[in-house]
Amino acid sequence: MPLKLFHSSLFPTAKRPPSSHHLASHLFSAPVLLQWKNRTTTIQLRNPRRRFPSAAISASSAPLDLTEDNIEQVLIDAKTEARKVELAELDGPYVKIRLSGRFWHKRSTVLARLGNYLKQRIPEILEVDIEDEKQLDDSPANF
Repeated sequence: MPLKLFHSSLFPTAKRPPSSHHLASHLFSAPVLLQWKNRTTTIQLRNPRRRFPSAAISASSAPLDLTEDNIEQVLIDAKTEARKVELAELDGPYVKIRLSGRFWHKRSTVLARLGNYLKQRIPEILEVDIEDEKQLDDSPANF
């Protein structure tokens, strides 16, 4: 018997897994009935909007020295959450970063989180700032 997939809305008597009112959103896919060799199982699909696996960013790693290579490595680690971030300038313990493209959160929030993450991984950093204040503008014209 071939594998058949049916949307659960076609079978109102199908048993759905318990869900919280928080999950009842258009962001989550509806469960699907999978029928195979006279067995019926309910499978919860993953969120189709999530394209990348969520890599855990851990600040528990050993502290790093203050070098351009280490800053770039930490920014690469942070790019799982903030994809368009680059090191603009390093002047002693002061770091300037460049933001480009769209972000899920406000740019000022992204800058604050990146600053905290950089300071946790490289304790010698005193300040993390933006290269140009215009990069904090969230208007669509800035993309």
